[in-house]
Amino acid sequence: MHVELLAHRVVELVEGATLPHLDHRSVVAALAAVLLGAGLVIVRDYALDGGDRLPLLVAEPFPRVEASLGVVPAPSGVDDALTARLLRYAQHPAVDGLVVVNASPDLIPRPRTLGGVPVHAAVAGARAGSDR
Repeated sequence: MHVELLAHRVVELVEGATLPHLDHRSVVAALAAVLLGAGLVIVRDYALDGGDRLPLLVAEPFPRVEASLGVVPAPSGVDDALTARLLRYAQHPAVDGLVVVNASPDLIPRPRTLGGVPVHAAVAGARAGSDR
């Protein structure tokens, strides 16, 4: 699946799910359960160069793997420290795109690409309970 199609699917799943407003690890666990339940392959705490760990790496199951996404919760929005971390994630060869999960539509990340890698935003639970 092309990275843009995979990102769109992940955003739809995240925005359609009700996630707990708990600590970071609980949110990551809930995201992993939602994405795994949709048939995607999930790797938690994916080790990157320099000691960084990507909270979630998501891909289509084999043999359809064409792209993989980093999924990063950012309940407080995207600040300079998170932007620097996202840039490091984007530079890793396993990361074809990033989805930043926020709690509010006012916290949409900018820019839309980092290091040539597309960055998408998902507002957790934005569509939960809707009749879409």
